[in-house]
Amino acid sequence: MGKTDSGKPLTGRIELHTWHDFMKVMETMQAGRWIYRGHEDATWRLESGLDRYLKQFGKAGLRKGDGGSRDVEFLDTFPRAEFFAISRFQAMSREYEKWENDVEALIAMQHYGAKTRLLDFTTSIMVALFFAYENQANGKKRAIYAINFGSLIEQNGVWNRYKKFLETIVKRVNSGDEQARWMSESQIENQYFREFAFAEAAKWFGENVQDDDIDIIPLYTVCSNKRQMAQSGVELMPRTFDWFDKNLARALKVSIKEVNDPSYSVSDNISEEEDVGSLFPTHLVKLVFDPQMEKEAWQFLDQANINAASIYPDLVGIAKSTRYNNNTVVIGNELGDAKESEPVLNFWISQKNLIACSLSDTISSVIDKMGVKGISHGPVLDEEGKVIGMFSESTMMEAWKAKLNCPKAATMNGLADLLPMDKHKLDVFEFVPQNASAAGLWNTYKESLENDKRIGLFLVTENGNKNEPLLGIATAWDVAEALDEKGNDNKEIIQ
Repeated sequence: MGKTDSGKPLTGRIELHTWHDFMKVMETMQAGRWIYRGHEDATWRLESGLDRYLKQFGKAGLRKGDGGSRDVEFLDTFPRAEFFAISRFQAMSREYEKWENDVEALIAMQHYGAKTRLLDFTTSIMVALFFAYENQANGKKRAIYAINFGSLIEQNGVWNRYKKFLETIVKRVNSGDEQARWMSESQIENQYFREFAFAEAAKWFGENVQDDDIDIIPLYTVCSNKRQMAQSGVELMPRTFDWFDKNLARALKVSIKEVNDPSYSVSDNISEEEDVGSLFPTHLVKLVFDPQMEKEAWQFLDQANINAASIYPDLVGIAKSTRYNNNTVVIGNELGDAKESEPVLNFWISQKNLIACSLSDTISSVIDKMGVKGISHGPVLDEEGKVIGMFSESTMMEAWKAKLNCPKAATMNGLADLLPMDKHKLDVFEFVPQNASAAGLWNTYKESLENDKRIGLFLVTENGNKNEPLLGIATAWDVAEALDEKGNDNKEIIQ
């Protein structure tokens, strides 16, 4: 954990349990000093759209990810790709709007959904709160990342270059430059910094700059368009095409872990602290919201008139506000979504009704039982009812490839080397607790697909521990049926 010379931590987290906790923290955070980003899931890292895109290459084995030669070569291709993408965007969008420079074009690309190295932040904690609660999260903790804007200005190269930039502004004013004079007289300090930051960011285009004394440059975007004005937008632009959080960690002089999951806890009970500000870390704070705060958060946003229509002041906002609004979420939380909270016990196949076997059972008898029931997987249990393996169609294929002799009287023990869970190349098996909800299992299933895996079975034990006796199983189809009366929408994902 990094600390200042005076011993204060550089990063930290605050666990919020009541709305009073949040209000106390919000009063402490000085306006203009912090920038914020809301996350629907507190486990999400600070990743740009480009980061998530690059991870797909890692999964495909096209990028080593360990800093090796292939990794360097891979990253070196992206400056050229970005330059081409910006040029293409500017050329194709000329009919609609002209961009003053490459930085403006890149921000517009981010705004309209392109995968860029930029990451959206806001100067308003209320806007960040909206994005943290924009969609229902099925009982997950939400989070707001707060970064001290001053810590970004204090990067080695920023402040010195900014002072030199201001000196040029003074010279321009003295020489009769009317634009510079207007900027000076309007006393909009961030207008100075905006022009400076755009000029610095422009230097990073076309090459993957490795040696520089600035790692993250904040770009004020509030003058760009109506939506960015409504969202009080600030884009953070990393110097290199390495991971965003790696660039931010260098800028704040902390580890990547201390960026995404700070080890320092500000307080166990914020409500009882008289001077919360004195406990604050200097560079980054991660606010983590208890799932029980959902209703109060939406009521607070509703009273403050922070909603989709105000955050997206265009047709997108109107459409989003008709999809559901704050009241819908609050009412939904009051009534409870019966399907999403339905426990696995209501739609599983209990242990007494499933086709399970032991090492002493004959292979032929197990195959016959599975054939009658139309089942493709059968857990293999020990004497205590714990799962020690899985028998499936792929097990027999592997046995055939291994040229194992399986006469009619052969038992499962003859396939012992092929039964362990990790021997199943096409499926993974997830142990889950008996109180798991349909929504929770569905999210787990979708996450497995995103990681290029597919959960073959959910194995239910008392606490989700693989060393406990098996209580039952559930398939992704069972979960889809539980969430959707017809299951059609969810089944499309399974197929």
